[in-house]
Order: sequence, then structure tokens, then C-alpha cells
Amino acid sequence: MKLESELQTAFLLLAPERLPELRLFRRNVFVARVENRTVHAGIKGQCDLYGYVRGGRCLEIELKSASGRSRPDQLAWAAWCAEWGVPHVVLRGAAGETVRETTERWCRELRGILGPPRD
Repeated sequence: MKLESELQTAFLLLAPERLPELRLFRRNVFVARVENRTVHAGIKGQCDLYGYVRGGRCLEIELKSASGRSRPDQLAWAAWCAEWGVPHVVLRGAAGETVRETTERWCRELRGILGPPRD
């Protein structure tokens, strides 16, 4: 079974080659204690990645391993995206695939959503 973090790293390395009109960014969601302050980053449930498509479109991307399941806060984020008209995609791993096979398939799935690249 491939870990989501392993798939994410490989996907972030492959996507620029396969989807040159898409810029992906990793989102960090956390709470940390720094000296006597609490620092919050992001909103619990936000997607693993967000992206900008040339021309101004944006999208949210949640990555899941073959056994990964969405948590209630992630489902709430997906509902918020739907309410606001923000494209939200869940890319899932499949049992028996290599990391490369999974990330190549994810690029093809996104290509289907994005459509052909613009010149």
C-alpha cells in the first residue's frame, strides 16, 4: 500500500510535465504552539493541493491512497467548494498500482477535467 505522502510527492513532480498549464501547490493545515502563542494555518478539512490553471481557473485536489477515506471535515470542505462553485477533485490510488502508474493515471484524470491544453 502506498502512503498518501509518497503519492503526493511523486504527483507534484510529474504533474508539471504532464499538465504544463496547471500549477499545483501543497497546502499545509496545522496548529502549532510557538513560545506563548498558538499559530493556525489553513482550515481543517481543506484539500491536500490547490491549483491554478492558465487563464485564471482554480481547483481543489484531495489525494487518497487505495485505502484512504474522507473525514467529515474533508466532506464539509467538499460541500463548501460545491456551494461556492469551486472545482473539487478526489484522486484515489488503486490497489496493485505502482506510484508511477497511480500518478500517471491522476494526470490523465485531470487532463479529462481540464480539457486539452491551450496554446
